[in-house]
Amino acid sequence: MDEKVILQHLKDGSREALALLWQAHSSNVLNLAFRMLKDRDQAEDILMDVFVQVPKAVQAFRGESALGTWLYRLTVNACLMKLRSQKRHRELEEERLNVIVEEVIGKVDSQDEDFDAELLEKGLAQLPAETRSMLWLKDAEDLDVKDLASIYKMPEGTIKARLSRARHLVRDFLKERKDHG
Repeated sequence: MDEKVILQHLKDGSREALALLWQAHSSNVLNLAFRMLKDRDQAEDILMDVFVQVPKAVQAFRGESALGTWLYRLTVNACLMKLRSQKRHRELEEERLNVIVEEVIGKVDSQDEDFDAELLEKGLAQLPAETRSMLWLKDAEDLDVKDLASIYKMPEGTIKARLSRARHLVRDFLKERKDHG
C-alpha cells in the first residue's frame, strides 16, 4: 500500500494501517532505540511508546517526510526524553558501538596495533547523546542529511556542521590521547 494511503488511513484511525506501519518499521524503531539506550527492555518500552503515540501524533504529521523518517524522529525524541529523565548520559558515554568507527575516524584496520577501540569509545562518549544518535543514523543507518534535518528539526547545514564537528572532535581526542599516551 502507498505511504500516502497508509497515512490517510492512520489519520482516519485504521488499525490495519497501524499494523502495516508496525510490520514495516517496528524492527528499525527497536534497533534505533536499543542503539541509543543500550538496554533491550527499555528499547522495547520505547517501541511500544512510539507506536502508542502514532494514532494521536499522526494527526499533526503533514507527510513532508517519509513515515519511516517521522518514526525515527519520534523514536529519537522518546529516547532522549528517557535518557534525560534517567540521567544515564554518563553511563552511555562509556558505551559505543564499533559500527560507526570507520565513518568517524576513517578506514582503520582493527588489527592495527595503533588502533584502540576502547579509546575511540571514550572519544565518542564525549559527544552529547543527540550528536551520537545523529552519527549513528548517518553512518550506520545510512540516512541522508535531508532525513536527519527532518528528524532533528534543524537545517541541513546545521546537521552537516554538527556531524563534521563531531568527527573532528573525536579525531582530535584520539590524536591527543595517542600523542600523550
